[in-house]
Amino acid sequence: MNNKTILLTALLAAVSANTNAQDKFSTLAEHLPKKGVPTELQLKYEGGIPVINENFILAESDKYFFEQQEYSGINNFEHDKNLTTPESQTVVRQNRDTLYSKGVFDTAGGAKFELPIHDTYQSMQIIDEQHRTVAVLYAEIGKNKITVTPDMLSSGDHVWIVIRTQVKSMAESDLNVGRLKQHMVKATVASAYPYVAKGFDQQSRENIRIAEEKNILKVDFVEAFGAPGSERVKSFDARVATAMGFGGLPSEHAYYKVLLAEDRSGTCQTMTFEQPPLQEKGFFSITTYGPDAYIHAYNYATSSREIKPNNDGTITVNFNCEGAINNLDVLAGWTGVLRMYMPQDLNEIVEYAKTVKMPHSI
Repeated sequence: MNNKTILLTALLAAVSANTNAQDKFSTLAEHLPKKGVPTELQLKYEGGIPVINENFILAESDKYFFEQQEYSGINNFEHDKNLTTPESQTVVRQNRDTLYSKGVFDTAGGAKFELPIHDTYQSMQIIDEQHRTVAVLYAEIGKNKITVTPDMLSSGDHVWIVIRTQVKSMAESDLNVGRLKQHMVKATVASAYPYVAKGFDQQSRENIRIAEEKNILKVDFVEAFGAPGSERVKSFDARVATAMGFGGLPSEHAYYKVLLAEDRSGTCQTMTFEQPPLQEKGFFSITTYGPDAYIHAYNYATSSREIKPNNDGTITVNFNCEGAINNLDVLAGWTGVLRMYMPQDLNEIVEYAKTVKMPHSI
């Protein structure tokens, strides 16, 4: 075999490998919303109110409220029976670190919510239509009940609720335990008026969402999520964080670090970091996304539930490094998020996150 034949064989093998890798992703993306293009459901509820920076958070929240109500109705939880897959994702930058339950509830006559008591992580986040977190409940004594009334909200009478239920593993037996815990959650409401879409123009909303993505590394997550009326929340950080993904927890409940590799062409990248300082029930995950902020691979995430630590206790995660430890499949132009649930201390987790270096070439 001469040098030209060897070179041609190598080039053909590289092209074939790249084609196979792209095919692995492309077939999973066909059903997803196209970046910058409102869906049929969004257009069904749109109106003539233009979306600008000042009302974007309300408009983006409105979209999630009417979309969720379309799926689950009013005052009902939609329980995901499995961890998130490319096919089941419903929001940008979703993840598979817990089972999810979601619903839209009317608080006009008072709405009571209660989590059961567990020895594992389960939380309920109650969000109003300004993307402010009214409360976070835990499946722990003294932290598992609340009655929500309209005076507790930034505006409106309705709340969007997300329940995160941790499972021991992805085995069917452990998923069944998680499903039982999902159905143990209680909600008692006195009013059942449906949420009414506000009539925002969906194209201008989508334009702002995409435009804000360029500011992703400028966000201070401590100032992005918080309670109604909180002076800590700043409009810029809240707007960009809302564009990144709906339902982010306030930083004392979960801290997020955006991962942008120095080379996102799809070549092998790696990162190594210390274990995050979390409470006993706390856990962390790394989730990766395509350039449109949606999941495009089955092997797109890992978490402390499944991750293999190094001998010294540190964590190494790899991206498109075939055969390497804790390896994830990523598209060209990918991004990621390190999520750290139940930090021991807010200031400590903020300082810790600064020590986590971005993915880089080996």
